[in-house]
Amino acid sequence: MNKADKTSMAEDSSSSQSDVDAKPPLGLSGRLLKYRFGITLSLLVLAFILVVMWRDILVPKYPGEQGIYWSRFFGGTSDMLLGEGTHLKFPWDEIYIYSTRVMKVSDKTVLLTKEGMEIVVDWAARYRIDPAHLPELHRNLGPDYANKVVVPEVISSLRQVFGKYSAEEIYAKSEEDLLEEIDDRARTRMEMFHPIIFETMLLLSLSLPREMQQGIVDKLLYEQRLLSYHYRLRAEEEEKKRKVIEAQGIKAFEETSKVSMLKWRGIDATLELARSPNTKIVVMGTGQNNMPLLLNADGPTTEGQAGKPAASAGSARQDKTAKQP
Repeated sequence: MNKADKTSMAEDSSSSQSDVDAKPPLGLSGRLLKYRFGITLSLLVLAFILVVMWRDILVPKYPGEQGIYWSRFFGGTSDMLLGEGTHLKFPWDEIYIYSTRVMKVSDKTVLLTKEGMEIVVDWAARYRIDPAHLPELHRNLGPDYANKVVVPEVISSLRQVFGKYSAEEIYAKSEEDLLEEIDDRARTRMEMFHPIIFETMLLLSLSLPREMQQGIVDKLLYEQRLLSYHYRLRAEEEEKKRKVIEAQGIKAFEETSKVSMLKWRGIDATLELARSPNTKIVVMGTGQNNMPLLLNADGPTTEGQAGKPAASAGSARQDKTAKQP
C-alpha cells in the first residue's frame, strides 16, 4: 500500500468520525428506548416489592383509632398522632394503633372479707385512653396497658373495699354504695398516675359460700320476724288505747243519755231489720228492759201465715193480763 492510499484511508476515517460527532443528542424518548431494559427491570422489582411488602408499607386506620409512628433510624417514638385513614411508612418502621373508644375488661376474682371469708366477685370495668397523652402511654406502658394497669388497679380497689366489711355487711349493703366506693378508689389511682380515663365499674355477681349465704339469710329473716313482733306489740298497744278511749266514751254516753249501750245497739239493729225487704213482723217489747222481737224474717209469707203469729202473740198478751190480780 502506497502513501496515497494511506492518506485516503485516513481521510475517510476522519470524515466518518466527524459524522458521528456531528449527530444530535438523543431526546427523552430516545433515552427511554436506549435504557428500556433497565427501566423495565426496575419497575418489575418495585412492583414485586409493593406486592410482597404492601402490608409493611401501607397502614390503614379505621374510625376510633389513633396511631403512633416509631422510626428505627430517626428518633424512635414520634410525638405526632396519626389520625384515621391510610398512612405510609418504611418497611423497617412501625405504626402502633390504639383504640380511642370505650373498652371493657372483665374477670372473676376471689376476695377475702374482714373475717377472712372467701367471696367470688364477677366484675367488669369500662375505660378509655386519653388521646392527648397517647405518646406518653406508648412509651411508658405500651399496647398491653390494660393488663398492666387497669386490671391490677381494679382488683386492688376491690380488695381494699371488700376487706373492710364482713360477709353479712356486704350481703346487706346496697350495690350502689359498693360501686361508688370502688369506683372512686379505682378512678383516683388510675387517672392520677396514668393517662387513662376510667369510666365506670360494674359488679355482675357476688358469690358467697352456700352455708354462709344460708346463715345470713336465716339471720336476716329472724331479724325481720323480730321487727314484725315489735310492730305487732306497738299495734296492740295502740289498739289497747283505742279500746280504753272507746269504753270511756260509752260510759260517758250511758251516764248522759241514761240508756245502756246494749239497748242502744238493739234499737239500731231493729231499725236495720225493719229496713230489710225480708222483714215482715217486728214485735216491740212492753217492758223497759225488753228487746224487740223479730218474727218470720225468712222470705215472703202469705197473709194467713202472717196472721197466726200475730194472733198467738195477742192471745199470749191477753192470758198474761188475765193472770194478773
